[in-house]
Amino acid sequence: MKESKLNGSHHLSTSVDINAPRDKVWELMRGFTDVSWAPGVKASHAIGNSVLGEGAGRHCVLEGFGGIDEYITQWSEGEGYVYSVSPLGPMTNFNSAWTVSSVGSKQSRLTIAISYDIRFGMFGKLMHRFIMRKKLETSLPQTAIAFKTRAESIVKSGLKITEGRGKQMTGTISNNQAA
Repeated sequence: MKESKLNGSHHLSTSVDINAPRDKVWELMRGFTDVSWAPGVKASHAIGNSVLGEGAGRHCVLEGFGGIDEYITQWSEGEGYVYSVSPLGPMTNFNSAWTVSSVGSKQSRLTIAISYDIRFGMFGKLMHRFIMRKKLETSLPQTAIAFKTRAESIVKSGLKITEGRGKQMTGTISNNQAA
């Protein structure tokens, strides 16, 4: 995927190497509508008419923050996607890019980048400086590590990865645990 330019004035990114081939990691990334495995996400489900590609959407309930809606705005099959996030606290114009690349035949690298702007004037800037930025600097790597743990667990266990609304694997996988 050609590197996407995220338009916000604030940027963060993280990468993690995953002991799974790129195609398997991509299969999991295609399960965009279910991120109930991610730290801080209490629940998620598909919204809209599409679960794959540009226009696919999900609603997430975040611990301590309420709900947000996210919609894919760019899709590059087998490589990654960019999605927009509805305003949250002082953050607006929030976008996230997830890309996967091969590091070797049995290893890949997931890169997650975010960008956003701040609203609410001085109050928003203070919230960002003392609360939100620190939370993002902690939660972004935690999300990447949770995805890595999930991917490696699923690949190691041999569970079949499938497409669909809300259920991306046979069996139930959530909170990094296989049922």
